[in-house]
Amino acid sequence: MANTPSSLGRYVARLLKDDPPRAKSLCVSLLGDALACHGGAIWLGGIIELLEPLGINERLLRTSVFRLVAQGWLQAERHGRRSLYQLSELGRRRTAHASQRIYDGPSAQWNGDWTLVALPRLGNNALSERLELRRELTWEGFAMIAPGLFAHPQADAHTAHEILEKLGIPDKALVLAGRDLAGAGGLPIASLAPQCWNLDALADQYRHFSDQLGPLDKLLDEPAEPADAFAARMLLLHTWRRIVLHDPQLPVPMLPEQWPGHAARELCGRIYWKLFDASEQYLDAVAGKDNERYTPLSDEVYARFGGRAV
Repeated sequence: MANTPSSLGRYVARLLKDDPPRAKSLCVSLLGDALACHGGAIWLGGIIELLEPLGINERLLRTSVFRLVAQGWLQAERHGRRSLYQLSELGRRRTAHASQRIYDGPSAQWNGDWTLVALPRLGNNALSERLELRRELTWEGFAMIAPGLFAHPQADAHTAHEILEKLGIPDKALVLAGRDLAGAGGLPIASLAPQCWNLDALADQYRHFSDQLGPLDKLLDEPAEPADAFAARMLLLHTWRRIVLHDPQLPVPMLPEQWPGHAARELCGRIYWKLFDASEQYLDAVAGKDNERYTPLSDEVYARFGGRAV
């Protein structure tokens, strides 16, 4: 007779049915949240065993892993008939960059400084280069406040220079630091926030997250089985990651009062730590099996979501 699913397992199954995750995106969530802090190496069979219970079949997982190798996230090694996958240097940089948004969130303080990117004419391929640059800047949370002028109150100049280098146009845009002089009668840049960033849609996503994942908080008043805890942790982080990586991360003083992102982040962190120990037991058993490169948990993990409550 099959074991009866736990309350947590049933709720996770319901969430998966309502909003099934994409295979490649779920693999990235696994790499960034669970594996990077354990050395970043795992057998292909381990990836399959960890993620198949989340509704992704083996064929899709294999395809997703191969694509991550092709895109430079992972490096592959053959060991007889088995394949070991290791986060590449590029993969480590990308996961580390995303971690600030995922675990730390927007700054509580803001000194009023802005990072600006100004786009003069970019030559014969101006249109395609501008479109690509706009896409990359928007991904990093920049908004266009005037034709050819992008601004962000939180991103540093290094981020903007990295984007220009990546696109091969480091000398075709201006990266500036600025502070508006609205006190002299001008329009404050911060007043443009509702027009430049779609905060209403983002607020709706945070509210939906709290409604959708909130019941897990109560369910976890009881101890969770390791396999269920791991599945819930991956689904939690995957759902959270899809929102916060599209959040411009405006500093708290620029956000509306009663911003729902604050409550959603607090909820996510609380659920995350309730799941953590049991999920790590399952991860150790699966990803650590016959894997000499699976390392002990790194200490910086315990700073996630403001730090683990004692």
